[in-house]
Amino acid sequence: MPYAAPSSANNRQADTIEAVKARNGNGEWREILTATTLHRSVLLQLPPGTHPRMHTHPDCEEIFVIHEGTAEFDFGDGQVHTVEPGMFLYAPSGQQHTFTVFGDKPLLMMCFLSCNEPDDTVEI
Repeated sequence: MPYAAPSSANNRQADTIEAVKARNGNGEWREILTATTLHRSVLLQLPPGTHPRMHTHPDCEEIFVIHEGTAEFDFGDGQVHTVEPGMFLYAPSGQQHTFTVFGDKPLLMMCFLSCNEPDDTVEI
């Protein structure tokens, strides 16, 4: 997930996934929940067929938590995981990764990154 300026984040002390969904509607969206110089967390809703380019974060870890929908995560080393609600995945620093949303429902996923610096994402 791209850099998130700390001023662009909600940084609310408490919120709910349902409230975030109500604020953003049914289409494709990305809401920055928290962001500091040390981390960022983002809730995304992505339509079927979404497939970002393979990329890595050389200096930070990324955790994905699946709330709705299904996707296939590719970690670039032969590890491919089909995920559904309730699952989480971990990409350590430098681990290549991408995913493809499939099925007929959007993917609702929360991502947490251990760093938050401009240009911390390298496409492969």
